[in-house]
Amino acid sequence: MDTTFSEVVTKVIAYYPLKAGEIYLLSYKGKKAVWSIQTDLGEVIMKKVPFDEGHIKFMIHAIDYLRDKGIHTPKVYKTSSGEGFVKVDEEYFVIFEAVYGRSPEYEHEEELKMILQGMASFHKASQGIESPIGTFPSFLLTEWKSDLQRRCERLIEWKNRRLAATDKNKFDGLFLQYVDFFLKQGEASLAMLDHSCFDKWVEETKVNKSLCHQDYAAGNLAIGDDGHLYVFDMDSLTVDLPVRDLRKIINKVMKKLDEWDQELLLTMLQAYQTVNPLTKEQLHILVADIQFPHLFYGQVSKYYDKREEKWTVAKHIERLEDMIATDISKGEVLEDLLVRLDEVVNYGHE
Repeated sequence: MDTTFSEVVTKVIAYYPLKAGEIYLLSYKGKKAVWSIQTDLGEVIMKKVPFDEGHIKFMIHAIDYLRDKGIHTPKVYKTSSGEGFVKVDEEYFVIFEAVYGRSPEYEHEEELKMILQGMASFHKASQGIESPIGTFPSFLLTEWKSDLQRRCERLIEWKNRRLAATDKNKFDGLFLQYVDFFLKQGEASLAMLDHSCFDKWVEETKVNKSLCHQDYAAGNLAIGDDGHLYVFDMDSLTVDLPVRDLRKIINKVMKKLDEWDQELLLTMLQAYQTVNPLTKEQLHILVADIQFPHLFYGQVSKYYDKREEKWTVAKHIERLEDMIATDISKGEVLEDLLVRLDEVVNYGHE
């Protein structure tokens, strides 16, 4: 192991009632790093986190809050003086318990149901949370309409720029071929949100609070050796409607298929309903969020904002083709879902 890293770990561990043995660097991404450390109490996981103290204090509070409500997530070890984090050389470190297990697989229906039920439990358990620092590091609840409107405006901006360009490539051609179609999806999404039930839910959540994980997906989950579903990486917690997490996991699952699967979508929503049931009006809001071309927008943004500069143009084109096919295929499925919402709302009550 790099001597510098070894020195950092030694400095951090000195703050804890732990005796360190073997140290392994699991990942390093500049501002973020993860180590496995063998100690006299067993293996622990040390993370370097790129946040300010307020954000870290909220994250640790949220982890403790969720664990107290029955959510399975690694506990945070406290220092000898009772702190949940350490500052060393102007950087922050948190030590977590190690959890052993494997990632769930979307292709296995029972494991997919477990993910949705786990997500529902997470949302339900988070209700009523307050921040120990007086504010929340992220509060996306009030930004829905303005964020979607901004994304539509960016699509128009990219469209006008590339229409005027003389150096168009295949990516530009593909984007220009479909952008108007997806702008209509975006406008339809915003129109569906322009409803009193959306505003009412936002106002209720401002008072009651509930958290979204923002990446409640297989990569951040593990079916533990004890059979429980564990959730990791509470870095991006935000106060928001639960449909943000629902939309994200639904998109993740559907984009792995050739096209949207109506019955699989119903299965996912029904699994969620068994734990944290949503009303018909709230499910309409979920449909509105799914209606927005998030996948198309995300891939276009990666290319035009140069967020994946290591990718070849060919890879960007391939991904854009995939996202276009996925976002187009959802149309009929969402129309059918709106007709069949009672099958979701009444699931388990027949």
